[in-house]
Amino acid sequence: MPSATMTLPSEPTTMFFYLEVKDGGIIQTYPGTAFEKRRKHVLHDVTINDMRSIREDFNVNNAGFELVEHKTGVKDFGSNEEIEKVYYPECKELIKKVSGASEVHIVSHMCRKSTFAEAQEDAKVKSDTDFVTKNNPARFVHVDQSYRGAEQIMYLNLPEEEVERRLKKRWAIMNVWQPINKPVKKDPLAFCDYRSIDENDFRTVIANLPPPGAGEYGNVSKNLPHKKKVAEYSSNGERSAVYEVTNMAHNPSQKWYYASDMTPEEAWVFKIFDSKKDGRARCAVHSSFPLKGQDDHSDPRTSIELRAFVFWDDEETE
Repeated sequence: MPSATMTLPSEPTTMFFYLEVKDGGIIQTYPGTAFEKRRKHVLHDVTINDMRSIREDFNVNNAGFELVEHKTGVKDFGSNEEIEKVYYPECKELIKKVSGASEVHIVSHMCRKSTFAEAQEDAKVKSDTDFVTKNNPARFVHVDQSYRGAEQIMYLNLPEEEVERRLKKRWAIMNVWQPINKPVKKDPLAFCDYRSIDENDFRTVIANLPPPGAGEYGNVSKNLPHKKKVAEYSSNGERSAVYEVTNMAHNPSQKWYYASDMTPEEAWVFKIFDSKKDGRARCAVHSSFPLKGQDDHSDPRTSIELRAFVFWDDEETE
């Protein structure tokens, strides 16, 4: 971990942490809905350090996240066809390079091109179950799947026989996050260094995905039916999928980092899950956050986030 005596540039901000159930918090959520946008959190003042000058101190195995150079060949991020044809193969090779994995299977991607304020305004005029069409930076502390939820999402996206085989070797879920078309001047992505995390602060929330095709979040998972697993992993029926995600309660020992002025030639590679239990980082807790003085109504941050299963043929599962 970086030296405690080292002074880095930093951003004072307020972050959204898990609100305990006894205080009115929730254990189930519905991504992409007005209910999710109106969800209550606990706000804490946090100092987020700029790790750019010491970026070599952070990697996917010690901290859970890594800043890398990555110039994409994608010309039009409005075309899912071009993203799948160009960006997916690029990210497969990028993740292999960073992780040393044998194989990478892309699950899905999501582009964010709206502001936090736009999404909040959209949610105001909708009922809880209505979908919010404005896809904004996620401004709450989370990991996309819990450790159990990682297995759930794999069963929802790969043939059951393949999952059973993959579980016998080391596997992981990793994401690639990259700015689109312009540098990041608002709502950058921040990470909590895994070395500063107490997993007792993790809180499990059940995510109820919308059906396939229902907005961006409806395309996060393929929601494959499984004879053995349908009750556990698709308990909302065939039209939607259920899996666990991780939120986190605030702890003053948590150390937060971001990279200032990210450009479209850079990307974050970070872990959602790693089956290895040998002391390395198993996930990267993250959230976007507002820079001091930023205008929430101004030009939105634009970014793409890609999700992938990662496999090692030559390593044991734990």
